[in-house]
Amino acid sequence: MSKARFLRRVLLYGHDTYGLGHLRRNLAIASHLLETHPGLQIVLMTGSPVVSHFAAPERLTLVQLPPVVKVGVEEYRAHDDRWNIDLVRRARSAIMVDTALRFRPDILLVDHAPLGMKGELVPVFDALRAHAPNTRIVLGLRDVLDDPDTVRQLWASQRAYETLEKVYDRVLVYGSEDLFDVVKSYDLSTAVASKLTYCGYVARRRRDGVQARENFVLGTAGGGGDGVEALSATLSACAALDVACRIVTGPLMSGADRARLVRQASQVPHASVTEFLSDAHVAMARARAAVTMGGYNSLCELVSSATPTVVVPRTHPRREQAIRAELFAARGAVSVVAPDGDLARHVYQALAKALDAGPRLGPPPIDLGGLEQVERALVAEVRLAGSGRLPILDQSPLVRTPA
Repeated sequence: MSKARFLRRVLLYGHDTYGLGHLRRNLAIASHLLETHPGLQIVLMTGSPVVSHFAAPERLTLVQLPPVVKVGVEEYRAHDDRWNIDLVRRARSAIMVDTALRFRPDILLVDHAPLGMKGELVPVFDALRAHAPNTRIVLGLRDVLDDPDTVRQLWASQRAYETLEKVYDRVLVYGSEDLFDVVKSYDLSTAVASKLTYCGYVARRRRDGVQARENFVLGTAGGGGDGVEALSATLSACAALDVACRIVTGPLMSGADRARLVRQASQVPHASVTEFLSDAHVAMARARAAVTMGGYNSLCELVSSATPTVVVPRTHPRREQAIRAELFAARGAVSVVAPDGDLARHVYQALAKALDAGPRLGPPPIDLGGLEQVERALVAEVRLAGSGRLPILDQSPLVRTPA
């Protein structure tokens, strides 16, 4: 029996409270699944306020959740200041419950947050168990979330460990065990570890062949909300190295920070500033070198393109980018510059070495087959449900929404 017969409806969730990472990863997974399963329907529930910047693949239905903004560790406010955050959370949950019950997916794939933003997925779990018990609930987890001690404390306070045991049928790790052992780092139970599959890193597949290199440096900062210092240092380094520079600020950078970079770029020969590139992966593959803050997707796509990359990782309020960048650097995939001290000088030194080294030759030093592995894992989960070998459902109440 073909795999297409098994995978018919997939529901994706991304809370998307800051940056572009969750949205970009969900779109990459959706695009790959739709390309390989012609009859598949996918619905993406997203809270991103900039989803319109991206070209959604055909046959992907978007459900826009009222956006929220992250203001601290697990603290949020409504994107529209006229809304109370509790009201927004209830509205988002109601939209998602309605979507799930109407769509009745084979798979619910949750990105990153086991309970969603402030526990907003709990009513969705309850509704699916009651009315669509064959739906397989799967968590897609970045390998590095933050410092392991911080993650363990946060998950304990959120009752995330209980959710992983009682709710999720499978946990897909978007990473490699030999780089970062999620079970050990986050102190996962034997029961949860038995559900876990390492998929490798998720990077969009290239369909445009090998790109001809051009003589410019690409500077990126993901959504751009806190990227002005790294991009300013990139402009300064390119000026000193007398190399052209293309800066992509990201759609979430403030107007004041963007204006600052535009003013600086006007004083740098062959420099340009752009808010957003819909084909950023093409620019990554054409650049002689790149400087990036080190978000998951940008890092994986740059390694995939073999472009020499300097990473200036975010270190506050989470250390995720810094930890992953160091892991990649240990494999020779990137170089890392700490975001402190004389940043422009340090970026200059690292960028000069990257330009001298040139594009990486040979296969990537990390496993970038995440999209194919995610697809195989989802098909396997639906086949398991179709075989009738479903787990016995615990009829006790599911994990409650954390306060």
